[in-house]
Amino acid sequence: MTKHVISISLGSDTRDFKREYQLGNETIIAERIGTNGDMKKYNELMLQYDGKVDAFGVGGTDMYLRRENNRYEIRDVFKKLIKGVHKSPIVDGGGMKSTLEGRIMQYIEDKLPEEVEEDRSLLNMCAVDRWHMAESAWEFVGKDRKLITFGDLLWGFQLGVALHRMSSVKSLAKILLPIVCRLPFSWVYPTGEKQDVHKPTYIKYFKRVKWIAGDFLFINRNMPHEDMEGKIIITNTTREKDVELLKKIGIKYIITSTPRVGGVSFGTNVLEASIVALSGEKGELAREDYEDYLKKLKIEPTIQKLQK
Repeated sequence: MTKHVISISLGSDTRDFKREYQLGNETIIAERIGTNGDMKKYNELMLQYDGKVDAFGVGGTDMYLRRENNRYEIRDVFKKLIKGVHKSPIVDGGGMKSTLEGRIMQYIEDKLPEEVEEDRSLLNMCAVDRWHMAESAWEFVGKDRKLITFGDLLWGFQLGVALHRMSSVKSLAKILLPIVCRLPFSWVYPTGEKQDVHKPTYIKYFKRVKWIAGDFLFINRNMPHEDMEGKIIITNTTREKDVELLKKIGIKYIITSTPRVGGVSFGTNVLEASIVALSGEKGELAREDYEDYLKKLKIEPTIQKLQK
């Protein structure tokens, strides 16, 4: 029986897609609908499809910001985006971030040992956006502050301060996340066309590392588009044109935490919604259940070499 999942996104509708793919023995129709930052339209679409799809993915934002085992509701998401939606399950990709992304750097150590041995220097764009990826990165660099930069205060909160310890990120998150989640949404996340603006900032932090990890739109908005030869990007949602750009500017590998389907690496919210739809459950699953499905369905990150 075919399952239908839709990711409603605050991002641009130019990245919309509709793909049919196999997940285990089931056929999944996965669809993305961008709203160009229109929060009213977002909620209208959610209400329109509620009960008509097997699961929703929340795109262009998260439902929660996470710190270790704690999570904080983003107020505007619940009050404006998903308000009144009760029939179809809603997920934001957190289950995939805690599983696939939570061990992604260790997966890379196993798959690309020569690249790892050469250089472990790493830039994590925003730990509070992808907490488990950040923890994986911290383990990857051997907890060596000289090898890692966390960009939460550079790009996330735009305060121009680089962090180099996971303990610093934890202290920051404990103080700021309860406050940030209650701020007007537009203060926290760029939406619509703003997500596609390319304005390189703090370039030196990109230049000094080999590995760059985080949300692709966040990376692409801030990184330079020249002199990036030999670098490796670990990210999530990408399209064919994104891969072509990365190849053009010299990126050696792109590693996506989710599989590629028809030229698209799905957002974590789309993959999680697909698994929830497959399970038949009415809401998000426990982390152990996601692990079981990932193992059973043989879902792993995708490593794509862009240069010879």
